[in-house]
Amino acid sequence: MASRSSLARVCCELGGIKSMKNCFMDGMNGMNRMNRLIFATTAFLLSALALSGGCDDRAKNPSADATTTAPAAVILQLNWVPEPEFGGMFAALQDGLYAAQGLAVEIRKGGAQVPCAQLAASGQVQFAVVSGEEVLTLREKGGAITAVFATFQNNPTGLLLHASNPIDSLEALWKSSSTIGIDPGAGFVKLLNARYGGDQLKLVPYSGALATFLATPDSVQQCFITAEPVECQLRGVAVKVLSIAPIFNPYGAVIVVNDAYLRDNPKLVDAFVRATAEGWRRYLASPERYNPAIAALNPSMTLEAMNLAAQLEKPLIDPTGDGVGIGHMTAERWQSSADDLTKIGVITGPVNVDQIFLKSPMSAP
Repeated sequence: MASRSSLARVCCELGGIKSMKNCFMDGMNGMNRMNRLIFATTAFLLSALALSGGCDDRAKNPSADATTTAPAAVILQLNWVPEPEFGGMFAALQDGLYAAQGLAVEIRKGGAQVPCAQLAASGQVQFAVVSGEEVLTLREKGGAITAVFATFQNNPTGLLLHASNPIDSLEALWKSSSTIGIDPGAGFVKLLNARYGGDQLKLVPYSGALATFLATPDSVQQCFITAEPVECQLRGVAVKVLSIAPIFNPYGAVIVVNDAYLRDNPKLVDAFVRATAEGWRRYLASPERYNPAIAALNPSMTLEAMNLAAQLEKPLIDPTGDGVGIGHMTAERWQSSADDLTKIGVITGPVNVDQIFLKSPMSAP
């Protein structure tokens, strides 16, 4: 006797030509009594199989796939509002790169008070954008996060000065009596203090606003290299930036994943990383394709500002310019950052950097 699958297939093929009723009546014609009985029994079984789902939509639509699974829903928590520093992620979403990998990604905007690292460590989100320093400090405290993608290969943090300010180096600045709007608890501040002293400096809280800086020619302010300098340029204010990278150069805008999610879904994490890397290659090649959508999510930053920021961040994200190293990390770089933080007491115990990031980043094209 034919199997269930073969009978169903026959039913489907017949159903594509004529109705089950017609198939039955045609088969009954010209048969002797015994053959008619056999044919009637077979037709009854075929009908039962069809009604029970044995004949699926593939008979009507050969391209239909009954085994298609729903995309995996994941959340990517940003540590700031939508801006070009996240351009590759929005490009991957806009071009359907995540969807093509079986992922339904929700990108959530962040802000100064959003505890991104903790949200990922607790499993409230699967992925989050954090600083390299946060990865090291939270891991030391037992935080269950692993770095999977490093957006900025060079530290995008800097100190903003008016172009007319004669100070032209971090050492000269730290040995001056300047007033600096800054986060006094930042690791790079402690490193600068340890190296140059800074006894005459006046450090005031960094608000992120430019009003005081713009009104005071000799003031200095912490900045994100692709943000405040762009705003100054658009206002016609000549400025210069002293990069923090020579003193402290951890990875920036690092994407971390919850450890339990990584353990249970390694292929999905791999897919997410690859899609993100390709998104960055596309964004850096043509940021003007994607900035309008990002600007719509962040009315406080103009499209012109976003286009300028995208140009400034290119060498920080893709230093070689060939797209190959996008997102990559090395143990040496992580160890260097860990050593810097250990020197100033931010990290107190030994750090096994091999456990805090994926040793073989999966973002290569």
